[in-house]
Amino acid sequence: MNKLNIKWEIVFLNNHSSDRTGELAKQNARRDKRVRVIQRYNRENKDLGSSLREGFKNCNGKYIIIMDADLSHDPEDIKDIFVHRHDADIIIGSRFTKGGKSDMPLTRVFISKTYNFLVNLILGVRVGDITTGFKLYKKDVLDSLKLVNNGFGLHVEILLKAVHKGYTTKEIPIHYRTRTEEKSKLSYAKQFKRYAEPVIEMIKIKLGFSE
Repeated sequence: MNKLNIKWEIVFLNNHSSDRTGELAKQNARRDKRVRVIQRYNRENKDLGSSLREGFKNCNGKYIIIMDADLSHDPEDIKDIFVHRHDADIIIGSRFTKGGKSDMPLTRVFISKTYNFLVNLILGVRVGDITTGFKLYKKDVLDSLKLVNNGFGLHVEILLKAVHKGYTTKEIPIHYRTRTEEKSKLSYAKQFKRYAEPVIEMIKIKLGFSE
């Protein structure tokens, strides 16, 4: 971030971790006041979506980049996403656009691409990687949306509601790397349910059954 010569902050969400994550994050925050840690140990909801929504409320910048903290998203890709911040309202770090790469198992790649195809077919958002967790948002965009999803589906909810409001998107290729130290705790069944929720909600909005 210093190389980009911009004013920045890091808001680190420690979401009910059971290891030394919270302690190490605090040590970093003590060394640099631009790093703020939110220790989510006593929240009613422990899911990703509620964590991100709490993070959004605590961000002060004009632009917000969200990314995983396990290095599956390469911090070096931040500059490639950030330099395009004026090109659209949402800049998407995409695994599936031209030049993008993913080290995910073939089963997960198939599920992700099938999901993206179906959502584009049904709702016409024209985005190749809807579920990626590496995106840049204008803060004004996030502030204008009523977000309710508590799970992984928040990534989808934000994008679908933003496109519905007329906000623009642009995809930038990234290299997504899966964690090597431990097996992922992701449950495909749980993911599908969470990802289906915002799609169903958006269909209701388009049909006039919801706002």
